[in-house]
Amino acid sequence: MSDGIFRPTQEPARLLYDAFQAESLLRKEREVGIWIEKERLAVWTAARDYAQQHGRPVPTLEQIKAKEQLALGHTDYGSKWALGVAELLATARAPHAG
Repeated sequence: MSDGIFRPTQEPARLLYDAFQAESLLRKEREVGIWIEKERLAVWTAARDYAQQHGRPVPTLEQIKAKEQLALGHTDYGSKWALGVAELLATARAPHAG
């Protein structure tokens, strides 16, 4: 499942997109419910790692799913999903110290 023409050019969207694409290559080996969850988990893991490395709040799996739902049905689904999660990472407020 490669839609490389839609691959984002900037981080973290590209990182998130690549995590989704790598996991999507295993779809044929799994049942639908399993590959959906694995792809969501792959995007969440990439988002978590990016957030932790850049001092950002870690998004919840529910937030990742919500961004996926907005992307469903679009030709550029993977890109739209990655860009949505990247936007979430950019706009999330860092926790206050104290």
